[in-house]
Amino acid sequence: MSLWTDFLGCEIRWVDVRGVPTRVLSAGQGERTTVLLHGRGGHLESWRANVSALAQTQRVVAFDLLGHGLTGRHCGGYSVDDLTAHAEATLDALEISGALLCGQSLGGWVAARLALRRADLARALAMIVPAGLQSEAQRLADPVTAAAYEKGGAAFKEPSLGAVRDRLEGLVCDRAAIDDELVQTRRLLYWSPEARAVHRAVRAADNNSSLLTPEALGCLELPALVLHGEHANTPLEVAQRAAEQAGARLVVVSDTKQWPQLERADEVNELLTKFAFQPEVLPV
Repeated sequence: MSLWTDFLGCEIRWVDVRGVPTRVLSAGQGERTTVLLHGRGGHLESWRANVSALAQTQRVVAFDLLGHGLTGRHCGGYSVDDLTAHAEATLDALEISGALLCGQSLGGWVAARLALRRADLARALAMIVPAGLQSEAQRLADPVTAAAYEKGGAAFKEPSLGAVRDRLEGLVCDRAAIDDELVQTRRLLYWSPEARAVHRAVRAADNNSSLLTPEALGCLELPALVLHGEHANTPLEVAQRAAEQAGARLVVVSDTKQWPQLERADEVNELLTKFAFQPEVLPV
């Protein structure tokens, strides 16, 4: 299989979002819409194993976050608030409301901030190994997380095939899940100096005021689901506390790390499909 066949039948276009050309993928149709938001340093190809499966029953939209992938840059900053504002404007431009907002890592953080900021945009919230549950200092105090952070930095500092593969393989338990095409795609997306500058800015941003604190999570007034990789860098107890604070159902996906949506695509797709149609009945 290839990215071409993974996205066969999907529409990919650029949408002008307040002057920022934003790459948007759309597939499927129906009354329900699921919006997929990728992680830090990522791009919509992160959802290669999910879009077509989810689109069998609903409309699915994925897009590159501000400055990521093939979405344009802007003159401002790249804090979580900046990324959230762009995501909000993108959903408005696409006339999307009442969606299942599903995000992985940074995308989960943005999805939660969107739900807090605009209740009309979200019918339900799914966060896959979400970022934003700890400050950067707390996160990097963990040696495992710090090592993964260094790998990520090396991948866009000098985007050789080896560095990019090392970064992507660090997101999964089974390295065979990362194929040559995905490595080459990310390498090309990281290649330009402008792209690397954005990733440095994303990392350098002060996001302490946007953290998903217990108070913020407690303000979520919609059905929520947290998917946690069994071997994720984020400690399980952090995910458990966040789910409890958000009134969310926590599902630990076995034999996965940071990308359960790729490593256990069938399981995750089934969970998200059920949740999209019956969010009040949380998956067991």
